[in-house]
Amino acid sequence: MILWAVLMSLAAPAVAQPEVSADDGAPVTPATTADPDEKTPGRTINQAIELVNKYIGGVMFFDVSFGAFQKQQRDTSGTPVTNADGKPVMEGPTVGFTIIFLAAGAIFFTFWYGFINIRGFGHAVALARGKYSNADDPGEVTPFRALTSALSATVGLGNIAGVAIAVKTGGPGAIFWMMFLGFFGMTAKFHESTLAQMYRRRNKDGTISGGPMYYLDQGLSERGMAPFGKILAVIFAIFCMAGALGGGNMFQANQAYEGFHAAFVQGPTLAQETKEGMTDQALRGLLTDAQLEAARSNSEEPLEQVRSRLDETKLRSTVTVQQVAATLDAAAVKGHEDRRGRLKENVSYGFGIVMAVVVGVVVIGGITRIGAATSKIVPAMCLLYVTGCLIVILANLDQLPGHLKLILTEAFKWDSAFGGFVGVIIMGFTRAAFSSEAGLGSSAIAHSAAKASHPAREGFVASLEPFVDTIIICFMTAMVVLITGAYQAPELANETNGTAVTLHAFEQTQLGGWFPAVLSISIVLFAFSTMISWCYYGERAFGYLFDMRYVIIFRLIFVACVFVGSIAGLGPILDFSDLMILSMAFPNILGGLFLVGVVKRSLKEYLQQHKTMASGS
Repeated sequence: MILWAVLMSLAAPAVAQPEVSADDGAPVTPATTADPDEKTPGRTINQAIELVNKYIGGVMFFDVSFGAFQKQQRDTSGTPVTNADGKPVMEGPTVGFTIIFLAAGAIFFTFWYGFINIRGFGHAVALARGKYSNADDPGEVTPFRALTSALSATVGLGNIAGVAIAVKTGGPGAIFWMMFLGFFGMTAKFHESTLAQMYRRRNKDGTISGGPMYYLDQGLSERGMAPFGKILAVIFAIFCMAGALGGGNMFQANQAYEGFHAAFVQGPTLAQETKEGMTDQALRGLLTDAQLEAARSNSEEPLEQVRSRLDETKLRSTVTVQQVAATLDAAAVKGHEDRRGRLKENVSYGFGIVMAVVVGVVVIGGITRIGAATSKIVPAMCLLYVTGCLIVILANLDQLPGHLKLILTEAFKWDSAFGGFVGVIIMGFTRAAFSSEAGLGSSAIAHSAAKASHPAREGFVASLEPFVDTIIICFMTAMVVLITGAYQAPELANETNGTAVTLHAFEQTQLGGWFPAVLSISIVLFAFSTMISWCYYGERAFGYLFDMRYVIIFRLIFVACVFVGSIAGLGPILDFSDLMILSMAFPNILGGLFLVGVVKRSLKEYLQQHKTMASGS
């Protein structure tokens, strides 16, 4: 109730102005309507982020196909479209260098280590359960807490919002390619987390720092490539800090607010309000011939008889909000939408302040407190979300084979969504990398602090992350979105917010009465757990570049970005998040290729030790 009071008090100025009527009685936009050209803090931030995206995207994500899968855009009449300078406007997928490099690296690691993701799966589960753990093993946290700390950064909005975006934009086939990369990503996690254990270091205060910054620097230095390793380590640390502020912070805050706003603040559109108040007679007048044809009891029944006999329930479910909107005055609709937008923006300021304060209180505690918190929060949130998904899937089990067939068909369909076959692959790979972070090196920072008697042991534990994140949870989200048809819902035709798509999907199910509200709260908690883990990643990168004594500077910047993410637009933030986080893969995988020999030797040594211990017992 306190939170609600704070948010609504901040929103009050946006709704204080009464609606003004014109001489003909039609409502018009009030004086407080948002001006699209007005310089608000949110719009200024968006413009700055878009500028950064433009330059970094051109360097790290250049099209390695050089436009081979693009063609000139044409209008409805078939005429080629050009821009203001007379240059052709192209459409179709681009094949980003970093995405291909990340996928190729994960596949190579899997073959190099002999499909250890399959051979060591059972052993990884046993290790995560603590079967071989020892309290005296060196490190700060248990393997399970390291796993949940890493999962708290990966399991979350990438599974809820990211999957919905992938399905809506790339079609059902994108899910296959998400799971494809998730499978190979298990080995990438094994590789980087083993290295993180091998090259971690203990700080003066007793804490442990590790991750790609250290194994790129020290590991390549041992092989006579010190300058090269240092450059890669510095590049990774910069991208890691930026990724922590972007995908690990602003994107999370943004989607957390979207979920909160949709469930607890957002009011109906003018069309929805109008439809609610319309009489049955007025609604009957909006029925189209196609709708009447569909409602016929037989082919001989006159359409006008169908129009008059429909009961209220059938009538209101048949007439769409879009039909009602088409009858409304454009100025009235615009004025209503502007007021809703102003309310949303003002409430976001209050939400951002509250979220920033809560995150700020927690991140001061470091990895031990983070591990303690996430070891309780993450399993509970995952269980709640997975249970909701399972209820929907089991209630519609007869649809499962059809949707599985659809996923496989669309995955290899040349003219599928998002620019065809290549576009679907790129969409699936992008969302999988953003969801599980396999190959990015981020979770290796958390696993470097785990108690382990041997480096490869923690590598096995880390390999479970993409399995839980991308192969299980992402698949369940996809099934809910497909079963309910939310990705094709007409009312979401222009929706780019993945959280809204997933919430809409659950609203169409038997859980629709209460689960969307619970899911909205879970989204906020998912975002919260992701942010506190990514703050740890970012501050470790900051400590490598500067000094851990000054890490409070990064924490303050991080907390400020929580507020920024809550008030800025999703589009620029999503692009910035993808750019920064996915760019981490380049130095991590490139340097890791030179270190595969040392990891393989460590793996052989560990397997031999484990075999000896098992035979001795």
